[in-house]
Amino acid sequence: VSDNLSNSKAKSMITAIIVILVLGLLSSLLSSGFTCTNAVSNPYQTFLGPTGVYTWNSLCGIFILLAMILFPVNIEEYSLSVELAYGCFSFLQTHIKSAHTYGYSYWIMLLIIFLNIASVVIIYFYDHARYSKKKEQERPIENAPKDVILF
Repeated sequence: VSDNLSNSKAKSMITAIIVILVLGLLSSLLSSGFTCTNAVSNPYQTFLGPTGVYTWNSLCGIFILLAMILFPVNIEEYSLSVELAYGCFSFLQTHIKSAHTYGYSYWIMLLIIFLNIASVVIIYFYDHARYSKKKEQERPIENAPKDVILF
């Protein structure tokens, strides 16, 4: 009974990880859609603007980070790699040394997180530079020479 309970917990955790990854994919798609909308039009100061891109990039990064944490925890807690090795090679009765290694598909999720952070930073600096330029254009009299103002 204990083995079935741990097996069902491991399966439910894997299901939760898959759901989290799907949510990360959906938030990434929404972020891409908002970015394309911003490239074509200029919905400044609305949720379709930089705020929306910040939100969806942040959510995608959080979902991916959560999945990257939960996956190894699940593998380590329920020894799923040993079960997989035993299931594939049933003639092996004992394992001398077991080590968990993760392939490129796991580590590429770090790239996703870094790209989300980079896009948030780029949008922040672009938005800040545009705001500074806009404020500078609003005060042209302060920068004008005195003889032009008198004229």
